[in-house]
Amino acid sequence: MTLFDRLDDLVERGRPAAMLTIVDKDGSAPRDVGAKMLVTADDEYGTIGGGTVEGLAVDEAREVLRGDAEPGVRTYELRPGGNTGMVCGGSMDVFVDRIRGRSRLYVAGGGHIAVELAAMGERLGYDVTVVDDREGYADPERFPDETDVVHGGYDEALADRPMTSETAVAVATRSGTFDQQAVAAALDGGAGYVGLVASEDKAAHVVDSLREDGYSRRDLVRVRSPVGLDLGGGGPADVALSILAEMHRDRHGASGERATRLTLEDLVVVRGGGDLGSGVVYRLHRAGFPVVVTETARPTVVRRAVAFASAMYEEAVTVQGVTARRVADVDEAIAVLADDEVPVLDDPNAAVVDDHDPLAVVDAIMAKGKTDTGTRRDLADVVVGLGPGFEAGENVDAVVETDRGHELGHVIYDGKPSPYDGEPGERRGYTHERVLRAPSAGTWSPAVEIGARVEAESIVGYVDDDPVVTEIDGLVRGLVHDGVSVSADAKLGDVDPREDVDHTKISDKALCLGGGVLEAVLNRS
Repeated sequence: MTLFDRLDDLVERGRPAAMLTIVDKDGSAPRDVGAKMLVTADDEYGTIGGGTVEGLAVDEAREVLRGDAEPGVRTYELRPGGNTGMVCGGSMDVFVDRIRGRSRLYVAGGGHIAVELAAMGERLGYDVTVVDDREGYADPERFPDETDVVHGGYDEALADRPMTSETAVAVATRSGTFDQQAVAAALDGGAGYVGLVASEDKAAHVVDSLREDGYSRRDLVRVRSPVGLDLGGGGPADVALSILAEMHRDRHGASGERATRLTLEDLVVVRGGGDLGSGVVYRLHRAGFPVVVTETARPTVVRRAVAFASAMYEEAVTVQGVTARRVADVDEAIAVLADDEVPVLDDPNAAVVDDHDPLAVVDAIMAKGKTDTGTRRDLADVVVGLGPGFEAGENVDAVVETDRGHELGHVIYDGKPSPYDGEPGERRGYTHERVLRAPSAGTWSPAVEIGARVEAESIVGYVDDDPVVTEIDGLVRGLVHDGVSVSADAKLGDVDPREDVDHTKISDKALCLGGGVLEAVLNRS
């Protein structure tokens, strides 16, 4: 039997294999370009030269078969100091290709779903067999000409047919007893995919019965039920399409996600791009959600080095690998989202919400209950508030606790968070002392940069002609932007007395709040 005859036989039996081909060589090598060998999970046929190089190539071929590596060219150095330990004096390139076995689809039950599955499966290249114990349903006239239709018992008919990792079994019989027989046969045969079309109660009964028959939980977790991907619709053709989509995804090791990066169906609008809101934006963006930040034209954000609101002044800012960009309107925002960036929009009332019906709205304005920000539960499918001023079940769907302590980041789905106590977070024993405040109303002008180290009693800026003095030594972690009009006692910045703080990194608190928001969005959407 030639190598290609062997390959045809493996494919026909549904067994995947890897073909190794020498595609290039330099200097001395054990075999010439074009030499091939075939590798399966437990056998090898032919040779590309034997020895260590062949052993390494076979190992890599099996990694490809397991899905742990991609097909492609591997280079083996056959000289001292190379990657093989061989001393032939040359090198060779070996192309490792995965060859799939024949894909088979066995359908247990010849009802309406089977009719649709057979037609769709044949078009996708599956060899389809339908089994039913009723003669009328096992009528070949009901199925495509290529479909093999078997009249017989489910357990015996399926047990007689070859199954491999390339085999899918879809079970849709008229009774739980027959479902159990068919699922058992699929598990025993080693089918790569086992799907059960059944109600939740019926599926639970089948699984429980199989457990009693000795099947392990590890076996039974392979049974897909509810079956298929959630594609919508409920007719036989819809169910068949969802099953085939899941089968195809599993067989090719695909994610089943949209190919396009951007979908506005998952849009999240975050109101407020300060340092805490930016922690939320960062988490959501990293999790794959498109996020739009709404801000005022001149935000009074303090920790500007880690705040996407800074884009309102700088046009674009990058915080830990995520770039936010100021945009003039919604069209520009969509273009920025398409570039996998975060648009920041001058939209203090979040009018974008009315125009685009987002999945979620997050209020990160941090008004702390002092003012009504206008956030309401009817703004989106999921509405989340940060900290005081919100009540889950009333004006929002969920509130994330912002008070430092064991509850920080905790998601509240019914009730209120801790009330605002007016106390800044403690740092080395300092609270109010580390906050820089305006001595009067006027225009703020900083005298130092964020990140500078300052000494107690030194001037860090002015409000008009009134100096602003720090009470403590430390690092200037944040300052309001130059030229902003402020009211008396407004927060202008903060000084951190610690030695090891990095003002360019999103704080642990902000990331914790971001994790809480991510939980709430996923939980309620």
